[in-house]
Amino acid sequence: MDTRSDARRVVVVEYRCRVTATPVDAGPHEETALGATCTPSPALAASWLRAQASLLVWRLEPGSAASAQLMAWRDDETEQRMAAGALVAGQPVRFRVLDSEITYELSATRVIRKP
Repeated sequence: MDTRSDARRVVVVEYRCRVTATPVDAGPHEETALGATCTPSPALAASWLRAQASLLVWRLEPGSAASAQLMAWRDDETEQRMAAGALVAGQPVRFRVLDSEITYELSATRVIRKP
């Protein structure tokens, strides 16, 4: 068996996750990264996004609409299953909330690459 040809067929699947903050009146490239990671599975990506939602809730004003939306998304098992399913299917996941003048986005994307 030719291992060189096998090596060419090997791919790495990872899930790139990000949390960003963007001022409402900002230009297209004026977002601020609040966190990022790569995970080896859609379940870990979804778990990381939930954890980041918790961190945002902790940082935002208690009782704000954005905090409530983040908590609702984080705690909704159906939403979390849909997010994980979308990642398995190769679809990106994005969840956005607006807090005053800032839009917060949690996102994850499947990336397939050769090692």
